[in-house]
Amino acid sequence: MMHFIKKATFALCLTSVATTASAAGFQLSEFSAANLGRAFNGAGVVGDDYSAIAFNPAGMSLKKSGAQAGMTLVMIKADVKGETVNGGINQGKEGDIRLRNWIPHFFTQYKINDKFDFGFGAYAPFGLSTIYNEDWFGRTHALKSYIGVMDFAPTMSYKVLSNLTLGGSILFERADAKLTNDLPMAAGGGYNKVEGDDWAYGYTLGLMYEPWKDTRFGVSYRSKVTHNLKGKHTVEGSAMPALPGIPFQNGTTVGRAKITLPEHLLLSAYHRIDKIGLAASAKWTRWSRFDQLDIYSDNFQNGVSSTVEKWENVWMLGLGMDYYHDDNWTFRLGLSYDESPVKNAEYRTARIPDNNRWWASVGVSYKYKNATIDLGYSHMFVKSSKTHNYASGSYLDAKYKMQANLIGLQAQYEF
Repeated sequence: MMHFIKKATFALCLTSVATTASAAGFQLSEFSAANLGRAFNGAGVVGDDYSAIAFNPAGMSLKKSGAQAGMTLVMIKADVKGETVNGGINQGKEGDIRLRNWIPHFFTQYKINDKFDFGFGAYAPFGLSTIYNEDWFGRTHALKSYIGVMDFAPTMSYKVLSNLTLGGSILFERADAKLTNDLPMAAGGGYNKVEGDDWAYGYTLGLMYEPWKDTRFGVSYRSKVTHNLKGKHTVEGSAMPALPGIPFQNGTTVGRAKITLPEHLLLSAYHRIDKIGLAASAKWTRWSRFDQLDIYSDNFQNGVSSTVEKWENVWMLGLGMDYYHDDNWTFRLGLSYDESPVKNAEYRTARIPDNNRWWASVGVSYKYKNATIDLGYSHMFVKSSKTHNYASGSYLDAKYKMQANLIGLQAQYEF
């Protein structure tokens, strides 16, 4: 039974991959098609789906007992032009990223009484997948980069007063990672692969205040989660001799890495006037925790490979609107601005070529009796970005032109 649970969890992580264009850094919010339709503004306090379990647990009190399941399709297109320079040019084709990945989610909750709600969520709060063509000019910097993170979150909310609700979740978090690249000829050439996984724990706290009917304010805090990943480091095709103390020899050794996924603070507001609902959000993420990525293996020079990141803390800000056409149909739109934690070209890596972006979103819901279908779409306008990053013995001088489209679909049912 335990083996089956591990396999099912790993399968969820594999399907929960997103790309760097999905959110600033590699944080994800795509576990709600309804919220996608308004660019995630008012998340957790609008009360039109069960994703409050992830955004703000206090918002559970707005819904009856029920469940929802859905998927978000993330479609990425990126073109990369430039060169790698280290006393010469590394020959290769232009970079090309074409990805279509699914991000799943599931939420369910039960209203114990007028004050207590209990729920459970399975969703992806972080994710990364960057896959280049194997013959691109920056292949010694990156070929495949994958991070899959899934939260399994039992959740509770309690209505302290008629207009004040508190909530919280315990996060049981699974992380899987895999990084590959070609080795430079100066290091013997060959293929380099590092992979690992880990379970860790965190929590989410939320508060929702409704000073008068149809006007709500929410604040939620998600804790940091530190993962000590352990797995394998594999080198294949290296020309280095098998001598003690020489790195990048063919074979597999134990690999380890430590990464802290950052905490964030989410502020949300919602106000309804007749058929119009107005929403706003501001989210602060402490990405400064991602200062340096160290990977340990006996097959690295001095036993460690270090990548300086020096990310900065960022904000995501936006506004959204719902139009309640009738008891069955609701239409949405939203606009958000998402800051990148990457400060400049020096620290923009091939694995995470991140930059600022705008979200422009639309959505629709149809409700029939106890069932609701939600559909959301967002186009992401990602600012062109340049890199001048040093890794694998060379500088990557490149320019990225990237765009992304996201389509979310989910089904809800009230018990």
